[in-house]
Amino acid sequence: MGQEKLIKELFSKYVTYWNNHDMENWGKLFTKDTKFITWSGVMYATNAENIKQHDKAHQILSKQNQNMKYHLDVLDISLIRDDIAIVYAAWKWEDFKIDNLHTELRTGILTMLLLKEDGVWLIRSTQNTRTS
Repeated sequence: MGQEKLIKELFSKYVTYWNNHDMENWGKLFTKDTKFITWSGVMYATNAENIKQHDKAHQILSKQNQNMKYHLDVLDISLIRDDIAIVYAAWKWEDFKIDNLHTELRTGILTMLLLKEDGVWLIRSTQNTRTS
């Protein structure tokens, strides 16, 4: 199977786990030493912290009965080596509830460095930039 197809499958899982509040499996898509910079500029320095903080956020989203309509489109995959890739992806979150009466469309761009470890693509670094 082509490397780009494998990488796109990783992002398909990413979206599925995200929309189902499944931070345990979502976290398995990252290396243990991943760095994740959120759209608000906070950096999580390990995957344990990444999972913990995103799980807290998802508990709040779940309590708010948030519309889980997060979608991601891979824009570009650049294979640097057989085991290193840079990925750019655009995300959108339709009907994001900002209060009980109003929703908005949220959008952003992810820049990610992926490493292939033991034949599996994992996310090593993420920069999330909100565009809306």
